[in-house]
Amino acid sequence: MAIVIAYKHEYKDRQMPGTISVIPATAEYAEQIQQLAGEAYHVTPELAAEWFDADQYRSRIAHFPEGQFIALDDATGRVVGMTSSMRFHHNPEVTFLEEWERTTAYG
Repeated sequence: MAIVIAYKHEYKDRQMPGTISVIPATAEYAEQIQQLAGEAYHVTPELAAEWFDADQYRSRIAHFPEGQFIALDDATGRVVGMTSSMRFHHNPEVTFLEEWERTTAYG
């Protein structure tokens, strides 16, 4: 079992004082994570829904919760940052040629 610690950080160069909290991601934030990913890659909401499906984030959170974090604006409760990681078995002595979609089980 992993122990997760949340930290509070002061925003820098912000007009209004405030803080963000870095916390473990939970399924309830999946839609906001999807929206943030779309904003980060400058794609339409429709394309973001196709590329960064909220159910894929829910699956990552369910399968590897200790590897998923979000940054929340404490004043608004809005997701303003995120990390997403996954674990898989890889032998570094073997060239990795598998397609990303297959590696991630299509999500």
